[in-house]
Amino acid sequence: MKRKIVSGIALIWCTAIYSQVGINTANPQGVLTIDAAKDNPSTGVPSLAQQANDLNILSNGNTGIGTDTPTNKLHVSSTSNGAFRIADGTEGNGKIFVSDANGVGTWQNSAPPVILNSTTGISTQVQSTLTYLGASATVAIPGYYLISPRLITDHTPANCSNFIAYNLSKSTTTLVNQAFTIQDAHFAPSTLFDFIFSTNVAFLSSGTYYMLVRSSGTCTSNASRATSGENGFTLTLLR
Repeated sequence: MKRKIVSGIALIWCTAIYSQVGINTANPQGVLTIDAAKDNPSTGVPSLAQQANDLNILSNGNTGIGTDTPTNKLHVSSTSNGAFRIADGTEGNGKIFVSDANGVGTWQNSAPPVILNSTTGISTQVQSTLTYLGASATVAIPGYYLISPRLITDHTPANCSNFIAYNLSKSTTTLVNQAFTIQDAHFAPSTLFDFIFSTNVAFLSSGTYYMLVRSSGTCTSNASRATSGENGFTLTLLR
């Protein structure tokens, strides 16, 4: 009699190992399906509305909350905002979820924007070769930056200029680790002055960058101005 009881228990145990389990449903959609609202059909696939209150674990370990067909190890599906919540003591208003090298996530304060304004340039003559006009800025974080130069130069005689161009360099006399590697950024002149007001994108490594400027034409004088709005540049780190 004891042998029969033990054999029966073993049979039930083995059957349970290889069967699907449904809680509140006789129609499990995976290894384990919990139908919280008890609204799944007895046969077939539950509708999306019926799946919305389900928890389903597939044989590959994928777990779905609100879906019976999870495609990831944890798949949360909801039609309302705020379906996903992690409260571990690091959460806070405006924070972002950040992973470390091992994939461990915590809530972190979002970094403030990195905006660098250069020093103000001086009044000096723009030459046909690249000339340092006094504006520089130091980059601490390597990355892609919006480069927004501001420059106005006054030239004589009228209509003497063909173009004006600039680049950022780690040297005041020659191009070293320049922002624009193919060629300088060129701009068309006006009747009585040259100007550079634009925004370009370039990768900048850490270090100090100097704005170098050159012009082309038959001008007898082409002098830069000495205000921050007319001789300088701004760097904005793109994240």
